[in-house]
Amino acid sequence: MITSQSNNDTVVCYIRTKNKIRKLITYGSNDCILRSKHIEIFNFLEKRFVPSIFTKGFVKKRSIYHNALAHMYNDTFIMLDIKDFFPNICHHQLAEKIYYEINLKKPNQISHKECSYVVNVCSVNKRGLPLGFITSPILSNIYMKEFDNIFYGRLKELGQSNIIYTRYADDITVSYKDVNEHNFKDRAYEITDLASSLLLRYGLRLNKNKTRYYNMNISNHVRITGVNIIKQFNGARRLTVGRAIKNKLFWEAVKCMKSPDCDRINYVKGLQSFVLSIDKKDSETCYSPVMMQIVNSYGFNSLKELIDSL
Repeated sequence: MITSQSNNDTVVCYIRTKNKIRKLITYGSNDCILRSKHIEIFNFLEKRFVPSIFTKGFVKKRSIYHNALAHMYNDTFIMLDIKDFFPNICHHQLAEKIYYEINLKKPNQISHKECSYVVNVCSVNKRGLPLGFITSPILSNIYMKEFDNIFYGRLKELGQSNIIYTRYADDITVSYKDVNEHNFKDRAYEITDLASSLLLRYGLRLNKNKTRYYNMNISNHVRITGVNIIKQFNGARRLTVGRAIKNKLFWEAVKCMKSPDCDRINYVKGLQSFVLSIDKKDSETCYSPVMMQIVNSYGFNSLKELIDSL
């Protein structure tokens, strides 16, 4: 965090990431009026909105693990990123989509006026949704549900074998199984153009700098929203967070043993939960005998036992 400003209801923070400064808007306190309104709105929407089957983000029992898992046995991958997704959501379209989705199964649950109120009270500008508000994730999924369905329908028309589409917030992944395709980039360009033209209907566009294409016949792995799909020598596939993250977990845990610190311990336990959620039983197979000797020297048989003791 590099700077912040606040009022009674919100706090504006600017977070420096690798490539840019990101603006976050959070609540002035846990019991402020705005946060209470947003919780009420979120609960109302969540009970009535059925998310797209293609979205893996901000939905119960779906995660980046499920986002990667859906594509696990395909060969060609197209990875796209929606540029400045949350800030460019159109308020008028959003209000219309809230009205349609909430009244879809049971009419008259919400009026046009109430939909406009929801959008206004969950926004801070004339366009877009703030990063940090409780309501922004579910509202973004409402906004993109129509896109998800139309885009997948268009993809099916291409006739590729086992074509899969998923979206995690602003990250779009398309994959298909075609082991004999040599000019896979031609199809990838076609899919990219299809996504780009369709997004324009919603006032959105692709970040061309983040567009990526992969073919498992050329590369033995692909990374989807932080999760690696690995193609092994025998042709089997597995999901993993990657060696770098697991090594980081190891050495951070060792630091905790040498010099206990509450913040670091909480970080390590959170990172361990993430690693175990992806790698399951294989989370420690990459550690060398020397690394495991360090674990044993503290009286533990595994890194998990060591971290659980912290």
